[in-house]
Amino acid sequence: MKKIFIMAIAAAFAFTSCEDFLDSSNYTQANNSNFPASADDLNKELAALYGVMNQFSTAPLETPWFVSYIMSDDANGAGGTGDVESHAIGHLMANKEDLFDNAWHNTYVGISRANAIIYAVDAFDWTGQEKTRNQLLGEAYFMRGLFYLWGVQFWGDIPAYWASAAPDPCPQASAEEVIMPHILADFVSAAELMSHGFTTRGDGHATKGAAEGYLARAYMFYEGFYKKAGELASANLADVELPEQEGVTGPLSKQKVVDYLNDAINNGGYKLVEDFRLLWQYTNELTAKGNEDTAGYSYVKDLADAGKYWAGNGNEEQMFQVQYMNSGSWDGTIGMGFVNQVSLYTGLRCDDDGAGTANGDLNTYPFGQGWGQGTINANLWDDWSDADPRKKATILDAPNECDKFVFTTSCSEDAGYYNKKLMPVTCAGSSWDDHNTAYTWWGVYRTANTESANNNGNSFQGDHFADIVLLRLADVMLMQSELTGDATQMNKVRARAGLPATTYSWKNIKDERRFELAGEGLRFNDLRRWSGKNGGANCEAAQALERQNGSRVNYTGHWTVMKHGQNVGGSSWAQRYADTDGFIMIPPAQITIIGDENILKQNAGWGISSANMSGCPVYD
Repeated sequence: MKKIFIMAIAAAFAFTSCEDFLDSSNYTQANNSNFPASADDLNKELAALYGVMNQFSTAPLETPWFVSYIMSDDANGAGGTGDVESHAIGHLMANKEDLFDNAWHNTYVGISRANAIIYAVDAFDWTGQEKTRNQLLGEAYFMRGLFYLWGVQFWGDIPAYWASAAPDPCPQASAEEVIMPHILADFVSAAELMSHGFTTRGDGHATKGAAEGYLARAYMFYEGFYKKAGELASANLADVELPEQEGVTGPLSKQKVVDYLNDAINNGGYKLVEDFRLLWQYTNELTAKGNEDTAGYSYVKDLADAGKYWAGNGNEEQMFQVQYMNSGSWDGTIGMGFVNQVSLYTGLRCDDDGAGTANGDLNTYPFGQGWGQGTINANLWDDWSDADPRKKATILDAPNECDKFVFTTSCSEDAGYYNKKLMPVTCAGSSWDDHNTAYTWWGVYRTANTESANNNGNSFQGDHFADIVLLRLADVMLMQSELTGDATQMNKVRARAGLPATTYSWKNIKDERRFELAGEGLRFNDLRRWSGKNGGANCEAAQALERQNGSRVNYTGHWTVMKHGQNVGGSSWAQRYADTDGFIMIPPAQITIIGDENILKQNAGWGISSANMSGCPVYD
């Protein structure tokens, strides 16, 4: 298993009174007077920079990858009748003022650490190591662009700076006019400074190909959401003027973005995994093959018979990911950030059906139990043709696929559809009686590998180490088709799934992205960019979200339909989207600290009664 170690070394945070505002204090002994002292120290700072993604992972309901998934029309907040946070996120509302405090904090920790590297890199002599210097700098630019992109997509106009330290005061900057061009410049710098093949694929580092892919993702969000360009393939897009920095030469055109995508596709060293199912951990050998006591997972028997198993973390299709390692602990600030807790959150709802039957053991093999959050909305299942093999590869139809799945007495917004891409997976040899020892397939694997021995004492909650995939080649190929109007790359993605070729149309590429990338956290911002800023209640995003109203769900063991804000106030999904444009609440504590709306003010649609979810929806 690949590892990213977060070092006990923080970047230099030279903040004055802005320190409290950005919530990016230096919590370690190293500081800008004694660190970095050598070029080697910069590698430690780079490890700490990547470690911010593990800091994010300590609170899955504050991560860009899980929050964006739940906010989309293809997922329900779900969970139990007391899980107000997940329900609030799914209804585009808030249940408490500190709902996104950790997300805000971690965003600025990441930005400050990236800035520290960028502004320290040339304090040392790199003679004869220029490629190493450029790779390190390129990775720092990539990560700064990534954190700013997440920040902009979460909150829109946010405090922003591109120096070794934040100014005092540090006011909100225009995402459209200031921050997005800087984000694009960061990804251009990263793409130009890094070289293909400099790092080992899947070792956790950003690559030139990842920078090229993220450049396109940021560019398409900028042009679609902020510039309201509509269909990008046919839009006449003005070149984007970029700020001056290393690696940036002139404005950014659509053709340049396409050229970067073509380079990533053709020269990045990535390729599509041969079978779509091999991307997901339920095809691992322990699960797919079974043993003398437990049959393997029948859905992938054909793969097991052919000796084909999970492509693994860091596989040839993954271009960037959040990685985890065997050091999850209940102690320490980041302890459980080394575990993919999204797997736990998306597992089959625990508790029982009132008659003593629970999910997650042999009765639902090979899918384990968890909190039942982020369930698949029934509309995605209904909209998706059975002729597309990716449907059942992505969605677990639990009542029909499992031997005995039950709707528990505490379930909410559960249509029986779960996200196979994220769920915990069990296997032959799992400990059904003691979930603390070897419950997941990872737990079984670790008992047989002394170097990976169980050390967290809770397999049910702690044995989850599949990567969170943030970018893969199929996404890059679909972005290329969407920008060019050429179906070639889209049809390669379809061919991998066993589907016939089709022609390019805006509808076709939208559908292809929805189905190929379902459940991966991209749908919500795709809808936003296809709708444009200030789209209102009738735009594509608002109307897609509104379709959740009336979709079938099970609530505490009986069937009903979803309604927005029932018994907790609120209006409708469409109106909440219109009110907020898809932006989340800026932590009120940050606004209170500043006390000046000219420096920091709350986003539209928050601080009003329709934004408050004081309790979970109570369904008929």
